Amino acid sequence: MRFELLPQILRFGVVGGVGFVVDGGLLWLLIGFDFNPYAARLLSFPVAVVATWILNRNWTFIERRDASSKGQFRRYFGVQIVGSLTNYLIYSAVVAVFGAASTTIFIGFALGSFVGAFINFFGARYIAFRI
Repeated sequence: MRFELLPQILRFGVVGGVGFVVDGGLLWLLIGFDFNPYAARLLSFPVAVVATWILNRNWTFIERRDASSKGQFRRYFGVQIVGSLTNYLIYSAVVAVFGAASTTIFIGFALGSFVGAFINFFGARYIAFRI
């Protein structure tokens, strides 16, 4: 593992934690207002993507960011879509198989987020914030 990779992974983890709280907090808020759990997740995701892009661009991958924030955001959003589709498929499968109880929703959310994080890190490093 190259020296620069470990600090990036740690910063990415912190940013991912913020994204997890933003995504999960909004998900729980929307579900509290009787939103369908699938629709609520589709709404909470873009908010978390914007929050994590800002933090990753300005902290995690600051040495890799380029002048084109729009281009970088488009690449980042594309990477997040792939990671989030994986995340959402896992979340949906858990909810479909085990029901929409609060604990099940949280387990699906956490498991999907964990798997999606791997895709998102390597996609962010090698596609969105490439040098």
